[in-house]
Amino acid sequence: MSTLDSYAQKPHVDGSLIKEGLLELNFKDNWRYQPGDNPDWANPNFDDADWYYIDPIGLKAYQMPDSLWSGFGWWRITFTADPKTIEAIERLYFYSWGAAEIYLDGELVASYGSFSPANQLEKTYTPDYDGDRPLKITPKAVHTLAVRFSNHQAKNNFKIFRYFSENLGFNIGFSSTIRAKYSDFRYANSFATLSVIVVVLSILLLLHVLLYFKFRKEEPYLVITLITFFFLCAAICAHILLFVDLNGFSNPIFSSILNSTAFGLGYGLLPYSLSSLFRIQKFYWTRHLVWLALLRTANYFIPVFNFILFDATIILAVIVLMVIIMRIAINEKNKGALYVTFGAIGTSVFLLVNRMVNADLITLSTFFYYVDLILLYISYPLGIYIYITNQYGRLFLAMEQEVEERTHQLNTMIRDLTKTQNELSIKNNQNVLLLKEIHHRVKNNLEVVSGLLALQSAKMDDPTMQEVMLASQNRVHSMGILHQKLYQSEHLAFIEMKNYFENLCINILDSYNESDRIKVNIEMKELEMDVDTAVPLGLIVNELLTNALKYAFPKGEKGHIQLSLENLNEDNFQLKISDNGVGKALDEKAKGTGFGTQLVDLLTRQIDGKLMQDVSKGTMILINFKRQVTTVGGQV
Repeated sequence: MSTLDSYAQKPHVDGSLIKEGLLELNFKDNWRYQPGDNPDWANPNFDDADWYYIDPIGLKAYQMPDSLWSGFGWWRITFTADPKTIEAIERLYFYSWGAAEIYLDGELVASYGSFSPANQLEKTYTPDYDGDRPLKITPKAVHTLAVRFSNHQAKNNFKIFRYFSENLGFNIGFSSTIRAKYSDFRYANSFATLSVIVVVLSILLLLHVLLYFKFRKEEPYLVITLITFFFLCAAICAHILLFVDLNGFSNPIFSSILNSTAFGLGYGLLPYSLSSLFRIQKFYWTRHLVWLALLRTANYFIPVFNFILFDATIILAVIVLMVIIMRIAINEKNKGALYVTFGAIGTSVFLLVNRMVNADLITLSTFFYYVDLILLYISYPLGIYIYITNQYGRLFLAMEQEVEERTHQLNTMIRDLTKTQNELSIKNNQNVLLLKEIHHRVKNNLEVVSGLLALQSAKMDDPTMQEVMLASQNRVHSMGILHQKLYQSEHLAFIEMKNYFENLCINILDSYNESDRIKVNIEMKELEMDVDTAVPLGLIVNELLTNALKYAFPKGEKGHIQLSLENLNEDNFQLKISDNGVGKALDEKAKGTGFGTQLVDLLTRQIDGKLMQDVSKGTMILINFKRQVTTVGGQV
């Protein structure tokens, strides 16, 4: 095609070419290119008829012959325009990773970066989120746009990154008021979009991490946590230019490679997360799909598959797998599975729309593009969170209902137990009164017996018989004192031994009228004994004390008797009775009838005790025994 001044053969700019306020100068076969550098090429009257036809819009490095590209050159385009369209133009739009000077009708209207034929002097332009440059075009019959352009790194970047490398060329156009408003708020809108994605994903990530650490055996929580983390990393990498100025080499690493790989890893785990969440074991093999993300990244460096077909195939395959898995989950009546279905299928649909927009297969308004981008990242983690919340909500309600039922049962049991306890308490009080009455009556009966023995003794003239009757009377009285203590005590099964011994000793001394001549010292701590042990101990003390009064202090001598009961350790006790009387020889026969000695031996055996005596200085009797354990119904 030759460059002619005729209207018909020059590209014409009018309102029909404006889309969302942007008019891109995407006129194929109308752009002219010339390698080298000459300021005269900005002149609109310069004859570029012998220049090369090379379109800079979306120009890839492999599309530019090495013979024509040494890192810099000029592009020119001549066009006619509708006057109303020219009046509507307010800004200049330019997107490139190189450096450029823009000339319109021979005048320099904008500079991007710092153009230079020398690689080391070139300062490339980083496309950021600034608004389009102000531009006012003077209406003319024919306009000439010349771009002095350098991008020394483009070829080298392509050799390293291939598909991930940025374009060698540039995009250029004019924008109207609508586009101007969008470009002025592009940073704010993009930052807001990223903020929504990051905040939602961060909250969901924190919640999923907490769930994983709370339920470490639940593998789905770990997989979902990883998916959320990968999506969060991908979103941040996709918007890295909001925070950092990159160039044509560093930008592909963050915005393309890391972004693509992170999102691919998360997306590849979707089917496995569903199969493990709903425990559909026959689809556990889907965990191997994660390798497709790495294969996809490698394919960009060493191209084997067409990346557009590869992406489309993977997306559709994942959608089919998730539909099958979710159908099984719903058929198995997994409540809340529809929430996960919305998230999983939604992520795939939004991803497919995003890829179609990037491939220029469809167009979306700016608003819907941002909505699609937000839903692309948060749909699945949010759907999973809603599902988990729904499940734990159901569990909480079930537990709450269970707690209410258990509480009702416990209250019923408590009422029954309280009623039973009150009945037992009444019966226990009745039994206590009955036992007290029994002990009281036994004590009275023993006093009657003691009184009868005293009357009988008074009618006897034989001193020996009177002494026997007195001894029996004291034995009966020792048991009477014990029963008196029992019905006076709060504990009907135990006797406080020190007070019991004191009353017993006073009674015996009074019965023999020896209170002034003989002193009994009781040196022991307060100690409680069960009735089965206290009765034999009382009779033993009665016999030994009586024996000491009768034989230890002849001829009216005064003396002292020591009495003690000591807890040696745990259940081992020692009863000790000693006097400073005359004592006796070990081989001396027992005085009197010997009944008292036999009774002491018998009672000692009854409490499984061991009796020892020392008559070297007076008489000392030691009885070591263990606490008796009462058995009821054959059980201890």
